[in-house]
Amino acid sequence: MSETNPYDSFRQISIMLEKGLNGLLFQSINNNPLIQVTKIGIEANSRYIELLKRNRELMANYMNLPTKNDVANAVKQTMQAEEKIDILEEQIWNLQDQFTLATQEQNKVLGEILDFTKHIHMEWQKASQELAALTQVKSEFEQMKKLLEKEKKEPVLAAK
Repeated sequence: MSETNPYDSFRQISIMLEKGLNGLLFQSINNNPLIQVTKIGIEANSRYIELLKRNRELMANYMNLPTKNDVANAVKQTMQAEEKIDILEEQIWNLQDQFTLATQEQNKVLGEILDFTKHIHMEWQKASQELAALTQVKSEFEQMKKLLEKEKKEPVLAAK
């Protein structure tokens, strides 16, 4: 007696079943009347599904309920709005940065103006003091001039 492996017999049975099923499948695929009946059934079913979709949309509109298209449009518009908000946020951040830089520059210019104004004020005070000193020197000079003229005239009068 020869020893048989149970897996070999199982394999042979599987191969025979596979060949049988493949043959049956090829026969059913090549069966033209079956294909025609399946095609008619699919067409009828697709028309029925389209009719159901239209009726569902009509009923949803009549009952004022959102449809699948309405929800899809709302989601699309929401996404567009979010994108626009993101763009606006970015623009606002840029404007804030520019405003901060402009404020810093303005503060710098104002500081320079204040320093310049202080410098001009100090120069004005110096000029005012120098003018006062010059005015006093001028008045003293004129007094001396008058005295000299007086002395010049008096000795002449005294000599006569």
